[in-house]
Amino acid sequence: MKKRTAELLDAHWTKERMTTDPDTLAQWILYEVDEERHVATITFNRPETLNAVPVAALELVGDYVREAEADDRVKVIVFKGEGSCFGTGADGDELGFYIGYGSGEGKAGKKRPAQRQRMLPDRNMLGESFMNPVTDCLKATICQVHGYCYGGHMQLALGCDIVIASPDATFTHPAFRYLGAAPQDMYLWIENLGLKKMKEIILTMRPLEAHEAEQAGLVNKVVPREELDQWVADYAQAISMMPLDGLMMGKAVMQVTMNARGKGVGETMCWIGHGWATNLGLQEGEFNFLRERAEKGLRKTLKDRDAAVAPYFRLGGRNQPRKDQA
Repeated sequence: MKKRTAELLDAHWTKERMTTDPDTLAQWILYEVDEERHVATITFNRPETLNAVPVAALELVGDYVREAEADDRVKVIVFKGEGSCFGTGADGDELGFYIGYGSGEGKAGKKRPAQRQRMLPDRNMLGESFMNPVTDCLKATICQVHGYCYGGHMQLALGCDIVIASPDATFTHPAFRYLGAAPQDMYLWIENLGLKKMKEIILTMRPLEAHEAEQAGLVNKVVPREELDQWVADYAQAISMMPLDGLMMGKAVMQVTMNARGKGVGETMCWIGHGWATNLGLQEGEFNFLRERAEKGLRKTLKDRDAAVAPYFRLGGRNQPRKDQA
């Protein structure tokens, strides 16, 4: 991996709890260029985990975006997922460990990370190495969404130029259910959804359905699942008709406008606020994600937490009865 990544791992990450092997990551994040179509495709290829990927894999996504941006063969970057959904964000088994939480065993393993340990990985990895390459990209970006679009994948959708979705697509960020109204890039949420809808999703964490996301402005077009690939290809083809200079100059002007509307402030608040979200002072009886994960395992923790709310607000199994009604 890149030197800066290795240094970050050594300084902050609980490495024994993280997946960082470059060959493994490259199997889960695929990259290919279709020179004739002028399209680079970045594919999440871990369907057995609903395309949840290690934190280090998100940095690899950013590396591929930068590679495509510098490649004169490429005009459009497409993000897609293998299997039943686009993706469910960062692997929940790693959350907490990437900012320096220990094993929870012994005095050293229970020590809480310093604020600098919370801030730097968020700024350097989640911001500068993952989302910033997407939102600042001077090539056109298209998110191809089917099924779940949660967590880091939701952030990708918020940051892309165009989102094409199938009717089964749903959009949200699980952190709101586990950490409360956890600070994310509020600029992107407000720009994509509007203030009232942004507050509703963040405060209740309910998933947005595809057609609702289209009405709000997050999704450009909802198309039948069997036509999704073709619609994305057609969008990419229409964009690729532009001269490369014209495309990249246009994207640069968009960047200026976005910064005037608060993009830079939003990005900075994202990584600062993320440190707050990992340093909650929990009241007696309140949900503690890290403790629950350690005691129950990730899968049961997420299932039980989801079952505690009415079906309308659930991440999955929304047509099933509530836990207290089962």
